[in-house]
Amino acid sequence: MVKVYLLIELLRAANAGDVSTKIRSIEFDTCKLANVVVLADDKLVAQLDCPSGRDANAAVLTKITPIEGVVQTNVMGAVTPVER
Repeated sequence: MVKVYLLIELLRAANAGDVSTKIRSIEFDTCKLANVVVLADDKLVAQLDCPSGRDANAAVLTKITPIEGVVQTNVMGAVTPVER
């Protein structure tokens, strides 16, 4: 399991609440959106839980980055040990 923490910066003209709602409405293939929080008018944080780094990469690049108003997504990841 890979936990991906995203710091998302928005265009000044973008509405953080609207972008947050859009992110929450995304249907991810293999990942699960754990949380999205508006920090400021131009910043959001989100947590995405994915089975692998490859799935996380695909989710960020194909689902989150293209959202209108998103100008930068800084990614931090943490690998969670798999329970046996």
